[in-house]
Amino acid sequence: MKSADKSFWSYLFCLWPLLFIFLLGQTLMRLNGNATELGVTSTLSLIDSALFLILFSAAAWWTFMPLRQCFQKSNDIEQHRALFEAVLSEFPWRALKSYFIVGGIFAIYLIIIIPLVAVMNDHLLTWRMFITLALNFSFASAVLAPALAVTHSIVYSTRMRLNMSRQGLFTGLLSDTYSHKHITASTHRPWLIFLVTGLVPTLILALYIWLAHDGNEVEAGFILSQAIVLLSMSITASLVLVWHISHTLKTVTTTLETGLGHLANGQFEGRVPILIDDDFGELARGLNTAMHGLQEREDLKDSLALASEIQQGLLPKHEPIIPYYTLKGFQQTCYTVGGDYYDYIKLDDGRIWLMVADVSGKGYPAALTMANLQAMLRGLATLNWPIEEATNYLNEALCDTLTAGRFVTLFMAKLQPESHSLVWVNAGHVPPLLVSSSESGDSNIKALEASSPPLGLIKNLQYEVVRTEFKAGDTLLAYTDGVTETSGRIGKDMFGESRLRNWLIANAGESVEELPQLLLKELNAFGRTDEDDDLTLLCVKREK
Repeated sequence: MKSADKSFWSYLFCLWPLLFIFLLGQTLMRLNGNATELGVTSTLSLIDSALFLILFSAAAWWTFMPLRQCFQKSNDIEQHRALFEAVLSEFPWRALKSYFIVGGIFAIYLIIIIPLVAVMNDHLLTWRMFITLALNFSFASAVLAPALAVTHSIVYSTRMRLNMSRQGLFTGLLSDTYSHKHITASTHRPWLIFLVTGLVPTLILALYIWLAHDGNEVEAGFILSQAIVLLSMSITASLVLVWHISHTLKTVTTTLETGLGHLANGQFEGRVPILIDDDFGELARGLNTAMHGLQEREDLKDSLALASEIQQGLLPKHEPIIPYYTLKGFQQTCYTVGGDYYDYIKLDDGRIWLMVADVSGKGYPAALTMANLQAMLRGLATLNWPIEEATNYLNEALCDTLTAGRFVTLFMAKLQPESHSLVWVNAGHVPPLLVSSSESGDSNIKALEASSPPLGLIKNLQYEVVRTEFKAGDTLLAYTDGVTETSGRIGKDMFGESRLRNWLIANAGESVEELPQLLLKELNAFGRTDEDDDLTLLCVKREK
């Protein structure tokens, strides 16, 4: 970053068009003879030039002073980012006030001194000639000079912001306290240029024509010469203004195009420097907000992908091998992570813990609760507790950890292959279905209904177990409500338990390995979408 003094001199140097326009006016007045007619000597011209430089240099110093103070406060620009942005936002308006004031002072000086010199030296100066001079001096000093100064102040602040962004200091922010955006809108700039370099000089020229119409030959010649001076300064100033504004806008639009390119290429970590406080600046800020949001979304997608990978790692990798029994689990989440859970844990004595749970809610909160539940169940399994005591313990723990209104439904069973029986607890879970075949070949279904509320709602509950015999050919389907609550394609009808019962009877003869995919195919045909609830299945079949 440049030092404060170097920055001021670079700012002062960029105001060279003001001096150029002033010297152009002086030169034209001397070439067309107006200066001689008024008795303006070379010495007086030098004094005018010196005063012009002093006044406008003082205005430049006063305009730049807040920035200079910022530079001197600390070398850590990023630490004083808000201060810099506030100063840069008000920089053009501070320039407008200072240059308009000194321009008005210099115009008054010229309007008093030049006619006074003419009168003191007995040179001709009629009222028409005086009005012409006053209009020219006022337009050049109080209109053109401030317009050029403000334009170049905007150009300077734009370059400063661009340099800071290239140095990685900051991209720039629009100040929330900045109250002039309605004036600096890009749609207003052409009208401001037209006003300064088109409408005002045209009106002055129209007044010159009126003044010259009734004047004598000397007055008409003087007014014509002043009109040439006015036109020359106006045209030159308009060229300078248009060139600098168009060049600045090109710089701004180029940065926006670069940002859009980053957006199109998925490079969301980049930011667009906000170079100017107008609707282009608002657009750049909106683009930065969009890229920041998309970057957060990409980061979240990465986190979700990792969370999904971790959650999938919590589910059983392989079905245990059990004599006379086949098991198959399946899960499909509507989000990247979900709150459904199934597991089977083989104990040392050959018995199997079977679990299907559904955590209320979706996404991260449900997934975290599911992970906690899985950890507790795995720990309890190693202790080989009776499942009713394990369920009591889970309920007490979840009552202490879950926030109000959250709960867990759980179907937990212990499969005992030696006695071909199932000891189970249903804590508020949708009833698993056990389909059996009678001697006549007909199938009947028994629902393992819940006998107690979900876990995590009421403390000090005592869960009791139920014993069910497993006959040869029996199939147990434990599932979550994502199955029965699948919405149909037409209307609001849901798949429901009745359709599930009919489907299970029709497919009871299929192998357990194929049942989850067959059911998923049935649900998809019914109308299941990604917006439906998580879906989890646990199938158990006694083969012999």
